[in-house]
Amino acid sequence: MKIFPTPSIDAQVLLERYEPLSGNAVLEMIVRAAAAAGLPAEECKLLKTSTEKDIRVLCGNYHILVTQTVPFEASAQLETALNSFSVKSSFPEAADIIEATTAHTQISVYKGLIPVGAFPEGALQEIGESIATFTDSSESHVAMAIVKSVTSSVANASSPTAIFWMPSLFLMTPDTFKLVADEDTPLLLYVHPHLYGEKSPLTGEQLIGVIGSGAPSIIGYSVEFAPSKLPTGYLIERLYSFIGFTLKRGKVFPSGDVFGSDETEKIQVFHHPQQDGGAPRIELKVVHNPALGVERDPVTTVYKEYNTEGTLTGEHIDGAEEVVLDPDDPIDAAILAQLKHQKASEAAAADAANYAKPIRRSPAASSPETSQPDPQSRRPRVVSDETASETSEAGPKKLSTMDELRQIAIAAQQTNASDQPSKGRGILGRFLKRK
Repeated sequence: MKIFPTPSIDAQVLLERYEPLSGNAVLEMIVRAAAAAGLPAEECKLLKTSTEKDIRVLCGNYHILVTQTVPFEASAQLETALNSFSVKSSFPEAADIIEATTAHTQISVYKGLIPVGAFPEGALQEIGESIATFTDSSESHVAMAIVKSVTSSVANASSPTAIFWMPSLFLMTPDTFKLVADEDTPLLLYVHPHLYGEKSPLTGEQLIGVIGSGAPSIIGYSVEFAPSKLPTGYLIERLYSFIGFTLKRGKVFPSGDVFGSDETEKIQVFHHPQQDGGAPRIELKVVHNPALGVERDPVTTVYKEYNTEGTLTGEHIDGAEEVVLDPDDPIDAAILAQLKHQKASEAAAADAANYAKPIRRSPAASSPETSQPDPQSRRPRVVSDETASETSEAGPKKLSTMDELRQIAIAAQQTNASDQPSKGRGILGRFLKRK
């Protein structure tokens, strides 16, 4: 799966005082991490540019660097993380810890022997970004697995005061890092929800939006929910659900498609182009969820059912039975036959129990210390290309093909989608409470 070009994957282990590990110990950590990520240990070669404390290793096409001698200085990325809502609410002592930090160990993974920063200006464009940057999700996942493993080993062998996972701007306590790094799914570390607010121009009410920081290096797109009054805990869960399911499918849903845990929940996907050299953006919008006070008129919907592995298991058209189809017309007859076949398939598959069902959690069970949302097992059950079919005063318009029905659905949905958020609110602390 193509991703936004990523020059490196980095993490920092922050220390109150300088505690360098031996070069041999670090080398063992690197080789062990590379082997666990699926790279042959025998291909890991110590580079001559290594020093006693700063170790460079080339494992296949992955250039791994652990630096212990560079003086600590708070970067712009770290300052951004410090000012985030998640840090202020779940790690309030972070600013004091950063102030007391005097040393750090940085773990970085690059692509190829020569890091992207070492290329002469303009050279990278000439040879192609794929030579020195991660451009596929399979590459970035290996790099992240290596960085996560080495970071864990360094943290366990020293006395860190904080861990900074740089791709997702996730600054956390060592205990929180240990928790999310040990999870079966790595998305809780690789993608971090950052909240931002704005005032409603109409009512003056506070609205909250959610950005999935780190998503471009995972699925190639920035992902966010625009500010609304919907519970933030719900939005965070659905953001993880969308990213995890996208990884399973190996591609993002087209702009206009809708997903949800069942037929009562519809979250629409909108694609936006790149801006200022950043990644293209996907906006998620809750367009129908009566439980949260978001409703819209019923529309003809093409439903696609997926199992937990992201495989399409069935498809049906809800509301198509209302459309006037002529059984004597060859095209209409083909549509009727397809609908009949789909109904028969659904009945046969009803007992197979291969649909991804929604998981309901209580708010108290939503922090890392208790039970994390499973971004990859909580699959969207329904993905649909939907909208109302056209009508006239004389009655429903006859549709000539299934594709026409689908296209009419998409076009109408984009004009009919509305957001009527409930007054419920959520807090990020449900997901990331401090130890």
